[in-house]
Amino acid sequence: MAVASRLGFRGRLMTAMISLVVLVSLAIVALLMVYLFEDEKSRALEQLAVGERLTNEVIERRTDLELSRLSVVVRDFGFLSAVASGDPATLSSALENVGGRVGAGFAAILDNQGQLLASTVTHVLPDISQAHLGNARRKGFARSLLAIDGQGYELLVIPVEAPGLRAWLVAGFAMDQALAELVGRLSGSSVIFRARSGDTGEFRNFAATTGIDDRLRQELIQASGRRNFIESAGYFTRIIRLGGEDPAPIQAVLLISREASLRNYYRRAVEIGLLITSILVFAIVLALVIARNLGRPVLQLADYARAIGEGHTPSSPDIRAGGELVRLRDALNDMLRRLRERETQIRYAASHDDVTGLGNRNALMHAAAELFSQGGQGTLIGIRLNDLSDINDTLGLEFGDKVLTGISKRLQRELPDARILARTGGGEFLALMPALGHGELDRRARELHDLIESPLQIDQTPFSLRITMVTLELPEDAANSNELRRRLNLTFEQAETRAEPFARYQPGQDESHLRELRLITDLNTAILNNGLHMNYQPKLDSRTGKLVQVEALVRWIHPELGFISPEELIFLAEQSGQIHDLTAHILQRVAREARQWHERGVDAGVAINLSAMDLTWSALTRHIANTFQNWPLDMERITLEVTEGALMEDPKEAMATLERLRDLGVTLSVDDFGTGYSSLSQLRKLPVQELKIDKSFILKLDSEPQDQLIVRSTIDMAHGLGLNVVAEGIENLKAWQLLQHWGCNLGQGFYLSRPVSADDLPETARSLAARQQELTEPNPEYSE
Repeated sequence: MAVASRLGFRGRLMTAMISLVVLVSLAIVALLMVYLFEDEKSRALEQLAVGERLTNEVIERRTDLELSRLSVVVRDFGFLSAVASGDPATLSSALENVGGRVGAGFAAILDNQGQLLASTVTHVLPDISQAHLGNARRKGFARSLLAIDGQGYELLVIPVEAPGLRAWLVAGFAMDQALAELVGRLSGSSVIFRARSGDTGEFRNFAATTGIDDRLRQELIQASGRRNFIESAGYFTRIIRLGGEDPAPIQAVLLISREASLRNYYRRAVEIGLLITSILVFAIVLALVIARNLGRPVLQLADYARAIGEGHTPSSPDIRAGGELVRLRDALNDMLRRLRERETQIRYAASHDDVTGLGNRNALMHAAAELFSQGGQGTLIGIRLNDLSDINDTLGLEFGDKVLTGISKRLQRELPDARILARTGGGEFLALMPALGHGELDRRARELHDLIESPLQIDQTPFSLRITMVTLELPEDAANSNELRRRLNLTFEQAETRAEPFARYQPGQDESHLRELRLITDLNTAILNNGLHMNYQPKLDSRTGKLVQVEALVRWIHPELGFISPEELIFLAEQSGQIHDLTAHILQRVAREARQWHERGVDAGVAINLSAMDLTWSALTRHIANTFQNWPLDMERITLEVTEGALMEDPKEAMATLERLRDLGVTLSVDDFGTGYSSLSQLRKLPVQELKIDKSFILKLDSEPQDQLIVRSTIDMAHGLGLNVVAEGIENLKAWQLLQHWGCNLGQGFYLSRPVSADDLPETARSLAARQQELTEPNPEYSE
């Protein structure tokens, strides 16, 4: 007691602290030695359990990322067009692009029945069962892990819909060395991926983060059973069976070396001994300083830092001590201020345009989504600057930015009541307004149109713009964000072809667009399944009245949408890249049916129409030669008709194609002559043998003197150039007799015969033969 009283409070505190440090240190060393081996196993089990969860989590996150990338691909218009085309080369190119975009080891496309259409793999693609496809149809995807040629793959199957199920996209992602190393880093253990051999049932390693010695190899052979955890002399091992099959085709093996663990523990024991010695030396000096000067301030700063990390804005603690603790507090204050500024900048950049300061597309769509979710009403006004691209190209991007800034200021002044003004890309501005009546909307839209197109002062120079403006009423014209984006673009496209100051969304435009997409998809099926019909309209010799040729006319009667006009059919085929398939199909049908009617006694050539894109098809000549190699008549009895517009789009390429066709021996004809803009000098250079006068000049030939003058002059001009002349659209006897009198070589029209099917052509030929005298009897009015 006397000694304790002489030490005082500080001495007793220091003695107690040193004694406590010694006791705790000795206890820690003793416990460490006692529980060393027991703790080794428990830590290994815990680490392996964590590693197992991390392995499954990494693979699942990887799957989510792969699915998100694939979902973007299957909605991509270019990919859907490739699938719709059904062309193997196009599909293979699309698959190569898919593999590059999503990082897949291989990719394949199956039709909606599960049959392979195209693949990037050289080995045999694993069979995918109908049950597997059904599961993918219900869930939106199907996933499986399997071994292919000793390599582990994650196989994802996603339906391709446009609309309805069109195909299946299959993508295989290799479970490679990078995945093994990622799992190893996260779990702190060695990782081996291995796959079961289909022949022997044994496992073969395909990715590993550690070398495999003889002892480890023997332990892995023991691990081929159904045990999940193996404790051996060298390793703690966890077997993770991947995939839903039993037995699992792929396993992940996590290993922790026991020798490394023991060396680590012994090293720590030595370090603890050194640390205890140091603590004993400096404990008397540091104990009171730490307790008195650092205890409370450090706790305050720790709580302050924790609050900042949780996203709060706490008040800074009152630190009475000076030096480093105050500097740390000030640093935390500065970090908090910078974090808040950076968050503000990020939020602003995510919702604002960096050129004009207006909202961006994200902000506009967010505001529209809120309007839809609240069941509100509004008016969307859209403006596109038609000349912005030219301005940027000719005057520079800086000048273009000044134009955008000036337009944004005008919009802000003119539309102060807008819920949001946004620049949504390029020269496009959108304003979400409160709901306006039609009269008020018309007035404000016209005023806004005139204001935007009025001269804008830029660098003391007046500058005028042309704009395209559209309006949509929400939610009448669009009830969600997807419809809003789609119908807005459709309305802009329609507005560009009109002269009005602005265009409203017209109900049915979206349906028309979806109809076109459906027709494009169904056209491929119609071509493959002979869903198109061929009709043939006779052409008669004006001198003899004999049937000498028929024109092949393609017709499509959609099973649900009914008759599709030939103009729309050709347009859709050209837009979707199916025009060459359509042309090839027509050529094959005509060649087959022409042989049939020739066998039934009909001696008639055939005329076939080619589109503008056919003239750029390098395989056209070869395809025609192969298709008509058994043609029973001379090749010159085959006439290929091309329009003036097709010839003038690319005269050089068209000339080369026509020369190749002319060398083949077929007859070439300029169709719809008189409706294009070809010059006589160009016409003189073309290797054609025939002109076909457009029916717009023939329909009223009997009553229109100007048409008579044009037709007669055209016939004389063509004969002067050594060309035969065909007139289409002959509706009455007088027109036919006029053409005979002027020396027109061939004629066709409803007066002579309507288009008929191949089966009805022999009967039509007999009927025309019976009318031969009627059709060749001269009109005394025209006799000289």
